Amino acid sequence: MISNKNENRDKWFARFMCVFIACCLWLYVMSEQNPIVEKEFAVPLVSRNLTEGMVTFNVPEKVSVRVRGTRTALVNMPLSDIFAYINLSKLSVGTHTILVNARFARGDVVQVTPPAVNLFIDVKKDRIVPVTAEIIGSPNKDFAVEAHMLTPSEVKIEGAATRLEALDKIFVPVDVGGRSEEFTVTQKPTAVAKDGMDMQDVTIDPAEIIVRTKFKKRTQAVTVPVKIAYKGELPGGRKITSATVNPFKVTVSGAPSVVENLKELNLEPVNLEKITKNASVPVKILLPDGVSAARQTVDVDLTVEEIAAEKTNE
Repeated sequence: MISNKNENRDKWFARFMCVFIACCLWLYVMSEQNPIVEKEFAVPLVSRNLTEGMVTFNVPEKVSVRVRGTRTALVNMPLSDIFAYINLSKLSVGTHTILVNARFARGDVVQVTPPAVNLFIDVKKDRIVPVTAEIIGSPNKDFAVEAHMLTPSEVKIEGAATRLEALDKIFVPVDVGGRSEEFTVTQKPTAVAKDGMDMQDVTIDPAEIIVRTKFKKRTQAVTVPVKIAYKGELPGGRKITSATVNPFKVTVSGAPSVVENLKELNLEPVNLEKITKNASVPVKILLPDGVSAARQTVDVDLTVEEIAAEKTNE
């Protein structure tokens, strides 16, 4: 005869096995439907515990972190669940190799790439530096830049001590292409190192400079020949055998757009009706508008001969 004790024990064993099998089936189904997977993420690299008054160089902005977790945990996961950092506690000025640490709130960190970073730590300093304006383009050909007024004319630049030693200049670009009238612009200053490269690893305060640019008229000098003109006629029985101008070229000045196109200068016509013999006649130079010359007249030297009367045959 089977005792009640054995019967109860068999019932509890059967119940346990049912629960056990159910758990196994649940784990099997879940592993099929929501398996453990690995995925790689590019996450920001944070520097922690850097001594106040120091700065770092060559620290990558991001590192690659491979994590392991359930598929549902990794789908649409915010990057904030993965945290990558380097501990810079008590490090002095110089070059260091620092391990990259990473944490994953929903699973395990499998790999970090790169596993370590080589960086340089330096002391942070600042300097007051004048700002210059650098011209871009060319103004209207008849004008030149007279002056730039910068507000402020000096800025504070802050960065690593070794980087400040490499500073060559701070400038703001000013585009004057085709301009002739005063104008004002607001520009961001740029720091340039002695090797000619922009210094992106320093800060400039203030971050904007007001530049007012003034222009002045340009004057260009050219030397051009003069052209003789006549009016009237010589008294009867006379002719001009030679005519020279002294000087035969004159230097004039004016707006480049005007004087560059001058090929010759005209003179007031010489009145031949009053010429009876060799003469040196001062003649006024006819100057175009906006053109000036050091002299207002030139001398026209004329050689005049009488024409012999023709003899008639008797």
